[in-house]
Amino acid sequence: MTNEKKLILKRTLIYLLFAFIPPFLAAFIYIGFFGWTVDNLYYQVLTSFSMLCPAIANILTRIVTKEGFENCLFKMKIKGNIRYIVLAFLMPVLYSTIAVFAVALFLMPPEAFGEIFKNFDFKEFSSMLIYVLSISALLTLFGFGEEFGWRGYLTPKLEKLMPFPAAIIVSGIIWGLWHAPIIACGHNFGKDYFMYPYMGMILMCVFCIFIGFYFTMLTKATNSVIPASIAHIANNNVFTVSMVLWLSGTKYYTEDIMSSINSPAISLLAAAVICLITGIIIILIRKK
Repeated sequence: MTNEKKLILKRTLIYLLFAFIPPFLAAFIYIGFFGWTVDNLYYQVLTSFSMLCPAIANILTRIVTKEGFENCLFKMKIKGNIRYIVLAFLMPVLYSTIAVFAVALFLMPPEAFGEIFKNFDFKEFSSMLIYVLSISALLTLFGFGEEFGWRGYLTPKLEKLMPFPAAIIVSGIIWGLWHAPIIACGHNFGKDYFMYPYMGMILMCVFCIFIGFYFTMLTKATNSVIPASIAHIANNNVFTVSMVLWLSGTKYYTEDIMSSINSPAISLLAAAVICLITGIIIILIRKK
């Protein structure tokens, strides 16, 4: 290993310490007071704080290692990048909708599709999505908190240490494991599933690999983490809302479907496939 790669590896490890220790410590303090639960007001404080930690880790690492802030992907040129900003907002709407129908296909009887369309209120769906996407734009700071760390620091460093596909896989696994404490609390998948909480952690790692590829390509296409930040927070807000709006009017919408591992697994894996396809499309657009 060359001296340059040793330096990059050292900086990467320092970054990971800064990115993991504060949110994990905060999570264990939270669990000590409130237990392994997401049904608590302070859980929102925990997740909001955690989402900012990767960005703070980026800043601290650059200061501690005297790396500086050159090429930190903070700024973005609007000209030529509007299509990627639109993509960042709309892709979560598309793949969350596809995820809903994946759940319906695998977990509901065939007649459920007819009832879903019969009870679907397009006006309510549209107005709610506009509201959620507007809120997402205002909350981009929290998406930036993660993306300035994962796509703005970790992934570029890993790309210098290994081939691009390996960097995406490794960064996705690291990002997925970063969610471990809140998954153990029941985040995303609940608790009533086989191999809790480890199966949830594995599924999160798989999802993070695919959506991380999509976010990385947005970042590369615009030379900025801002579109990925928008896509990140839109993904967090749109996914559940879309599921509820499509399915809540049917008799097949049950607590078991929404809270068991089956529904999140199917919906996240469906979204992961769309993220992979979208990332490839961005590559083709850039080549063209």
